Amino acid sequence: MGKPSKYISGSGSLYLTFFFGLVLSALTSCFDIDKEASVGLSDGTYELAVPLVNTKATVEGITDASDINSNIRIDPDGKVHVIYNGEVINGSSASIFPPFPGLEPLRMTDTVTNVEIFDPAKYQIQKAIFNDTKIYFRFENNQPQDVNIDLTIPELQRDGQGFSRSFKIDYNNSLPAKLISEQISVDGWSLVGKNNSLTFHYTATMEDGQKVRLDVAEMYFDVIRFDLITGYLGHHDFVLKGSVIDIGLFDKWKSGSFDFEDPKITISVDNAFGLPVRSRVNKMELTTITGNRVVLQSPFIDTGIDFAYPSLNEIGTVKTTYFNFDRNNSNIREVFNEKTKSIAYDISALVNADRDTTIKGFITGDSKFTIKVAVEVPLLGSVNDVVVADTLDLDLKDFNEVEAAEFKAITTNDFPADMVIQAYFLDDNKQVLDKLFDGEGYNLQAATLLPSGRTQPGAEKTSVINYDKDRFDKVKKASKLALYGRFNTTGAQNRNSLWVYSDYGIGLKMGAKIKYRKK
Repeated sequence: MGKPSKYISGSGSLYLTFFFGLVLSALTSCFDIDKEASVGLSDGTYELAVPLVNTKATVEGITDASDINSNIRIDPDGKVHVIYNGEVINGSSASIFPPFPGLEPLRMTDTVTNVEIFDPAKYQIQKAIFNDTKIYFRFENNQPQDVNIDLTIPELQRDGQGFSRSFKIDYNNSLPAKLISEQISVDGWSLVGKNNSLTFHYTATMEDGQKVRLDVAEMYFDVIRFDLITGYLGHHDFVLKGSVIDIGLFDKWKSGSFDFEDPKITISVDNAFGLPVRSRVNKMELTTITGNRVVLQSPFIDTGIDFAYPSLNEIGTVKTTYFNFDRNNSNIREVFNEKTKSIAYDISALVNADRDTTIKGFITGDSKFTIKVAVEVPLLGSVNDVVVADTLDLDLKDFNEVEAAEFKAITTNDFPADMVIQAYFLDDNKQVLDKLFDGEGYNLQAATLLPSGRTQPGAEKTSVINYDKDRFDKVKKASKLALYGRFNTTGAQNRNSLWVYSDYGIGLKMGAKIKYRKK
């Protein structure tokens, strides 16, 4: 058996924010001058050498930076898939065969009376085991004598024996003489037969030995519930709760194009009903980050998806069905690469959709099915001149002693993507006070791509960032740091698709020389 896939929290587009998080952490932490180190020093200007950061951010190491509804699946070979989960939809046995109150009596119009419980045009019950169900009887007689009643119901059985009970109507010098029995539990009793009915046989004998037909003879259910019911259980169409899946992959996008090879809408169904159940997709609508709405197109939207179900000899078993709307059976690739923001869906479940009465199934009292809908994005594809942006809060106003600082950064990039990264210090009015890196920005070249499709570990790059007192005093007024990154995967101009692997990362080592004045 192969190594199982691994799931962690995270997102495939966090590296811009993570990289700047490291840099920002270094910039701010270094200004917290060690007061103990300055004890005993006279007033004046001093210089400290401070190691700040030595870390590497990998896909597998990022565990807490994603949206609440997403996670990452890592294949045994390290390939990364981003998963966005929708709400879990549940259907219980009550959804298909709900308990119903026995409001209408089953009337015995003669001493032998057959009464249908279920409409034979809809149901063909082979066996039904009652659970949490009670019955009671009502009798009336207009003869001025006590009456003894012997009643049997052959189709109501337990341990192979039919239901049998005796009753007595007492004549109390008032007509009609009446009897309402106590409630009788039929838990564990079975309805057997092929006619969805009960046959009542009763003998009513007066004190003088004469047999009579009662003026009223009725049986009532309080509530009809079943622990197990088998047979053809009818055609049902019920709407399940719809939901919306938020896709965060493109939230930071500003420009450029993506080409993910095989995004999927995945549907998984755990089904404990012993019945054919077919999904009917009433709605599967994708909304892009620009507000455009596009309907997912697929033959399976029209025909539905049949779920696996346990057979009569598999009662208690759960059967699981997996289905993907993918590039081979839908237009999801074209629509998704228009930068999908959310997916709204609404699904119905059709029980016995084909109305095939030869299919005999079952429902138990605790039968249920669970439907999970998710969006899976294998990180296989290319990005061409993609610009993403983010903003971080910043507060440097309390740092008053820094005269100058020189930061030395050593970075590595394992991704098959060129990255140009820049940050702008913004004031409360979102006006630019300064930028972090000179020129266009900090350039991290793509790692060398090997014939295997992986990259070799990225080479180190060294860079120096200088802050004199005037420059630092300027950025102290900033309340935000606006982050920008431009990305191009190797061969993106030819739409060459590359995998992102879990061990890819961005490394950062940073140290600083701090000049500060002790007063």
